[in-house]
Amino acid sequence: MNLRRSLLLLALLLSAPALAQTRPPPARPAPAAPPLARGAVPAADAPGARDGSLARYAGSILLEAKGGAFDEIKLPNAKLVRAGTERDGRNNDLYLLPNPLKLEGRLTRLTYLIPEGRSPLEVIRGYQQLVRDGGGAVPWECAGAECGGSPATRATQGGSETGVIHMLYPYDLVAGNWTMCPLDENRAAQRYTLLDLPNGGGKAAVLSWTIGDVSAGSDCKAWVGRTVALAETAARGQRMEVVQAAALGQGLQRDGRVALYAILFDTNRAEVKPDSAPQLAELVAFLRKDPALRALVVGHTDNQGGLDPNVDLSRRRAQAVVAALVAAGIPASRLVAQGVGMAAPVSTNATEEGRTRNRRVELVQQ
Repeated sequence: MNLRRSLLLLALLLSAPALAQTRPPPARPAPAAPPLARGAVPAADAPGARDGSLARYAGSILLEAKGGAFDEIKLPNAKLVRAGTERDGRNNDLYLLPNPLKLEGRLTRLTYLIPEGRSPLEVIRGYQQLVRDGGGAVPWECAGAECGGSPATRATQGGSETGVIHMLYPYDLVAGNWTMCPLDENRAAQRYTLLDLPNGGGKAAVLSWTIGDVSAGSDCKAWVGRTVALAETAARGQRMEVVQAAALGQGLQRDGRVALYAILFDTNRAEVKPDSAPQLAELVAFLRKDPALRALVVGHTDNQGGLDPNVDLSRRRAQAVVAALVAAGIPASRLVAQGVGMAAPVSTNATEEGRTRNRRVELVQQ
């Protein structure tokens, strides 16, 4: 399936200050896009909305992008079950996770309108294949009533049952013409998947459904039959990225490399920060258990600044990590420091979230 990472920037042309009459008049500013009419199907992305770290489905329209701050969330990782006789604030029977997956990280919620003729199953399979191809995993998925709660309950509905939609999109966040019809109309053919993003990029949850029949007086008739997707990503913060010694071995065996986001540096500096001590300790423990292992310590940067300065910075950072390991008793003959700068990104450099993922140290098996 053709999936691509896409970013649409809305550029506003501003007129220059008035000039003397002997000069040509300034260009007029581009007219502002008219607001989206209630119930209308948009032809392009919402103004100012930008993709996150998860690629969009090819040809889809970004209806809304929210988040970006460091926060916590519970992502569905099993079937929701009835919580006794409890009801929520809108008189829905309350369905909850038996053992919720609690995450901290930079949260981003994205709502997409999928091209016509595509089913929720096709969307979910596309995202799963994308993640697996990158080295990630699919720990859980469900369809319809298998997810628990009501598979058709609207995000704003009362007197029914809560479901996955309410975990990913709380009531108080539903607003505006861009998402009114997808979130406030009946849902059909619901599909959901939890994703482990490649290269330690955190978790993602994707919920896709088709907009079902609407009432006679609804403004959303043009949306009936269209498929939408709601993607919630939790990009791990650096403080969460300590890779344990056992996981280091598993990662090297599986991928030949492991990203170490908990080895920290100040901006444009190559001194290893004291907060890196837990990750360095795990590295030392791992290397001591396998004395025959030889490894590259590879520094990576984002694309901010020139190529040569970034290569130099990444090399000095890798050398600093090697020096710390040697000081802890690991023979220098087992380690080689290498800096590649911005040459091997694992995400886009167009967003801060992507640049954060690209700034890393990797352990690579020789």
